[in-house]
Amino acid sequence: MLKFVFRNHYTALQLDGASGKLLLIERRNADMIEDIHDGSILDNIFGTSAEPFKLIYASIMGLALLLFTITGFWLWYGPKLMKKQLKSKTRKR
Repeated sequence: MLKFVFRNHYTALQLDGASGKLLLIERRNADMIEDIHDGSILDNIFGTSAEPFKLIYASIMGLALLLFTITGFWLWYGPKLMKKQLKSKTRKR
């Protein structure tokens, strides 16, 4: 069995290696979902070869993950810290 995957669209062909008979024509939805997920679908639409959209998208998503981690930690730890400070103030009185 031979499998051909096209670069410019999400189609694949499967051929019998011995007879050359066409076995299957399929739409590769997993590749499309992967391109949407990593941002390279914009590079495919605009025809850019250096993948600037993918790089920008990945950078923004990485920074967003870092920001969400920091703010999530603060939202978890902030009330604990405030509660601890409130307890120490009430003990001093």
